[in-house]
Amino acid sequence: MTRIGIDPGHGGSDPGAVAADGLQEKDVTLAVGLDLRQRLQGAGLEVIMSRTVDQDVSLASRAELFNREQVDVVVSLHVNSADSTTANYVSTFILAPGGQAEKIARSIQPELVAATGWPDGGVREANFYILRETEAPAVLVEMGFISNPATASLLATPGTRQALALAIFKGLAAYLGLLVNAPGDIQGHWAEEAIRQVLAAGIMAGYPDGSFRPDQPATRAELAAALARLLAKITGTPPVKN
Repeated sequence: MTRIGIDPGHGGSDPGAVAADGLQEKDVTLAVGLDLRQRLQGAGLEVIMSRTVDQDVSLASRAELFNREQVDVVVSLHVNSADSTTANYVSTFILAPGGQAEKIARSIQPELVAATGWPDGGVREANFYILRETEAPAVLVEMGFISNPATASLLATPGTRQALALAIFKGLAAYLGLLVNAPGDIQGHWAEEAIRQVLAAGIMAGYPDGSFRPDQPATRAELAAALARLLAKITGTPPVKN
C-alpha cells in the first residue's frame, strides 16, 4: 500500500509565521494536514503524519519518522510570509530538479493555483531540511502569504483550508494515478486499492448509478472488455469501443 507522509509545519511553542490579526501558521498547516489525511485515507492510501495535534516536533524527528516508516512521498505544509503586506502567491518547493519530487510538485502546483485563484509562484528549489533529509521524494507547499491581510482572512476559514487540502490531494492523485471520485461501495473492501488502480487506469469501469458492485460476478463479456482495455494499454493500440 502506498504510504504518504504529511508534515504540518511548526507546532507547539513554534507558531511559524503570524498574521497581523494573530492567525498562526501552525494552525493552518495542521487543519489542512488533517483534512488531507482524511482524503488520502478515503482513497485507500496509508498516511503517516509528523503531528496530529498542536505540539513541538523537531525537524530531525519529522525526517526520521518518515524515513523509519518508509513512506513513498512526503508533503510538507507551510504558509509563507514577507515584509510586504501585498505579497501573495502559492508555490511548491523541491530540493533539486529532475526527479520524482519535481513530478509531484508539478502535479500539485497547478491544482493550488486553480483552487485559490492566487498568483502562480511556480515550482522552486530550496535546501529545506525536510526536503534534504527525507529519503522519499519530498515537496514543501507554501499556501499563500499569511502576511497579506486578505489572504490571512481566507486562510482562517474552513472553506479555504478544505480547498487547499483538496488541491493537494488532486495533485497527488494525478501523480499516483489514483481515481479522485471512486464508487462509494468499494470503501473498506479488501480489494479497494486494486479496484481503484484498474478504474484509474481505465481497465475497468463502474456502473451508471455510480456503484462498482465489487462482489458481483463478472460475465465473460465483461471480462473480455476489461482484458481488451488492458491489451490496448500494453500494446499501445486504440481501445475497443464497447
